[in-house]
Amino acid sequence: MRIGRIDGCGVFDSHRLTDSEEIRISAERIVQSFEFDFILSADKNAASFIEEKSCALFPGLLVLRKPGQKSHSILHYRCYCLHLAVDEASPLYGELAALPAYYTFIHEAAYRTLLEELISHLVRSGNAKGDYYTDAKILELIYMLKKDGARNEKARVARSAKENRSVQKSIAYIKDNIDKELSLSALASVTGYSPNHFQRIFTDIMGVSPRAYLERARVKQAKYLLAQSERTLAEIAQDCGFSSQSYFSKVFKRHTFITPNEFRQNTAFRFSDKNED
Repeated sequence: MRIGRIDGCGVFDSHRLTDSEEIRISAERIVQSFEFDFILSADKNAASFIEEKSCALFPGLLVLRKPGQKSHSILHYRCYCLHLAVDEASPLYGELAALPAYYTFIHEAAYRTLLEELISHLVRSGNAKGDYYTDAKILELIYMLKKDGARNEKARVARSAKENRSVQKSIAYIKDNIDKELSLSALASVTGYSPNHFQRIFTDIMGVSPRAYLERARVKQAKYLLAQSERTLAEIAQDCGFSSQSYFSKVFKRHTFITPNEFRQNTAFRFSDKNED
């Protein structure tokens, strides 16, 4: 099975477009294939224009251009890029064509890792025909985009860019401080909004309240530690910001329908060869 043809991939740096730093706007062009850009860095005023939609560029943003669209950019920026040509008769063509142009709210590390692995593989393999690894990674990327599509389109329409970035900033703060006590006021202070306003915009954009998102993030981190470490339940509870082991167990079971110990037993095979060469 072939998902499509890779027309290009790698690290794109817009400085290479011109020798003159005074040229700040790229020429308008017609997009020939599906183009995925994951922004790594961007100048203060850098922006993307796709048909009537525009977006300021910043690290962690994912841009999706589609065949036939008119596009240009305000420079400069660097990104991971992947150009994928898909047959119009393929069901995937319609799936990709229906996705939003800009993805602000994504798990940045997951997208970055996926694109790094895929681009590295393509550079090594030369995009050989019948490469199932490439197909699998592209399907994984499409799955992630579809999953995140509705939320990102809603965020683009319903909230300002400042509010979107503020919520993204609070999510990054949660990830970096998952082991700490994080009140609504503490999260709101990161964004500069009042707790009530922060809760409204967070819930509108993410579809869940800040408290529910935080609880879900803590359970997700606990799953990882249960599967990948031999830390005690008390230690994991503390590492994930739960006030006690008993509360951790209660919340974990509410989310997964099993206890932390049962979850660990179900993943015990991961440690079965730890002492073998």
